[in-house]
Amino acid sequence: MTEKSGSRSGPPDEPIPGYKTIADFTKDGYKFLMEGTKYANQLPTGRDRNFYSAFDSFTKILNEESQRLMDGMTSVLKKNEVGANMRNQHIDKKNEILIDANDIILERVANNIDEMNGIKKTVGSEPVSQTVSIQPPVRINGSWNKNSNAHLSVSSSSTTVVVSRQTKEMTIRLLAAENIVKPQKFFTDEINNCHDDPWEPKIKDKPNSLKPLAIFLEETDVGREYSHPYEYELDRYTPSDELLTKIQLNKPKLIKDTPLIEINESSQLPDLLEELRRHKIIAVDLEHHSYRSFMGITCLMQISTQNTDYLIDTLALRNDLWILNEVFTKPDIVKVFHGAQSDIVWLQRDLSLYVVNMFDTYFAAKQLAYSGLSLAFLMNRFCNFIPNKQFQLADWRMRPLPVELKNYAREDTHYLIYIYQNMRNELIDRAHGETNLLKAVIDNSTNLCKKRYFKPTWHENIHLEFYNRCSRNFDNRQLFALKEIYKWRDQIARVEDESFSYVLPNNMLLEIAERLPKEMQGILACCSPVPPLVRVNLLEIHKIILKALEKPFEQPILKENNRARGSTTIITKINMDSPLHCPHDMTRNEEYRDDLPTLITATTQQIIQGILSTKLDIEQYESTCSVFNVKTNIKCVNSPERKDQKLTNNLKFLGPFERYQLVRPFIKVKEKFIHNS
Repeated sequence: MTEKSGSRSGPPDEPIPGYKTIADFTKDGYKFLMEGTKYANQLPTGRDRNFYSAFDSFTKILNEESQRLMDGMTSVLKKNEVGANMRNQHIDKKNEILIDANDIILERVANNIDEMNGIKKTVGSEPVSQTVSIQPPVRINGSWNKNSNAHLSVSSSSTTVVVSRQTKEMTIRLLAAENIVKPQKFFTDEINNCHDDPWEPKIKDKPNSLKPLAIFLEETDVGREYSHPYEYELDRYTPSDELLTKIQLNKPKLIKDTPLIEINESSQLPDLLEELRRHKIIAVDLEHHSYRSFMGITCLMQISTQNTDYLIDTLALRNDLWILNEVFTKPDIVKVFHGAQSDIVWLQRDLSLYVVNMFDTYFAAKQLAYSGLSLAFLMNRFCNFIPNKQFQLADWRMRPLPVELKNYAREDTHYLIYIYQNMRNELIDRAHGETNLLKAVIDNSTNLCKKRYFKPTWHENIHLEFYNRCSRNFDNRQLFALKEIYKWRDQIARVEDESFSYVLPNNMLLEIAERLPKEMQGILACCSPVPPLVRVNLLEIHKIILKALEKPFEQPILKENNRARGSTTIITKINMDSPLHCPHDMTRNEEYRDDLPTLITATTQQIIQGILSTKLDIEQYESTCSVFNVKTNIKCVNSPERKDQKLTNNLKFLGPFERYQLVRPFIKVKEKFIHNS
């Protein structure tokens, strides 16, 4: 591994200082992460947070710890040369920066491990799983391979590599998906990526309805969008008394003892529907792919009952699964999800499926203030089962699915019903027999079911939202190139039905816009590896850069508005040679006269100093001048009348209009000068 990817210098078998093996170091690292997550989840939220924020000590500690965390994250991003400046950013933008940085670092790690093990990606290989057995080297990296049961998993957008070290040989399982034929080519429904057309629900039948099916356009904050077909039913859904009582626990069967049924033909759906109707609780999960699709595609659906696990091929049955609305919208059947924020919109977009009566175990974990909120944490807590997350980033478009992916997929729902039963009882116990906590989880889950799918938007200044998240300062030429290439990438991604990351990753986009290479070879040098669509459209990108270089150079001065929440970059041009420029003048007014009369002149200063030098009673004096132009005299009891009295009587207050009349000749001269020049 390179220095940027977190490797250590020195011999490969040199242990980490303070640790005998990397396994010990990793174990301690996970321990600290778990403790940090636990304490973070215990921090007050909502109304409790507002109450504690009234105490200065609480706010001070939070600010100090937040600053430490921000400094640490900024240091890591800076050393790895990834990400952008996280300071003064909104929380959503900070999350996006961290996600992008993690993707880049993990991609580097994956490439370095591939190179270290002599694994090379071959272009043109068939998209099938392949098993390769090689003799293990004497030492791969440090001492991680001393453990005979050690496993190494590396996942990227195109390949999944599993290294399992055994006694005599090493087995490398390559789950390649680089040249899979895009499933979208076989879809019978049209994929419309145009940003001008809102996404339209394709549901034609509405079972379990309280109101007939009616889909119409609505005006929303993001533009015109179609209504939610089951919004009326969700607004009126209330859990039955049976769902608000404690439930008997039924431990799940072992996976090896549970039948697995694969559904990949439409003729199997009626039997599946009939079987699901018999159950009061089912568990659901989805596997998604977004790298070779603009909006993304749902590749697999997992459904588990008390007795059976189902794997449903959502690519082959994309237009037939609407029949499952009979079960998914039935209020008497609980649909258990975990973290269904994306699953709900994926079901709508690809399968025309909607959910009524959902229980999201993620909301339950937050309500119970668990130290961990992931599904893996819940599986370990209630089932003493640690899932295998080696294939979390696998390409789920592969057909047929390898056995490893099938086992991984069914694990996500196999234990979910038992987890739901435990959490439902615990919510009631935590509320001392009341149902308020359980109802809160159900309400949050129901509100999530009302979520609608929105297409990725585009507008003329969307590139500035991306630019404000990066740490680079561009001039007008670079900003023009960034805008035009960003627009080109958006158009190509929609037409070719590809993701932004496939067309042109963000880091390469910024590199091209910053360097503005004059030659086409320089554009290719900014990309490693070169994306296929960049090579095909190289001439068009080159024209954009040449057009940017023809523009007159203007160096912007960037100002950061710290008073606003988040970060707002204001680009202004300031003439430093102008006689009207004053860095200390915050009024931004172009009034420039140094010969205007003021209330305090040299004479009046002497008068005031003379008055203050005598020990007088201040209350015995009247003001020297009045804003109403009333001439007053200084009445002094203990001091003689001064000769300067006449000067103070002649002072006159100048109102705004009078000041404008005095400045007007100067403004006319300036306007005439600007007009002639």
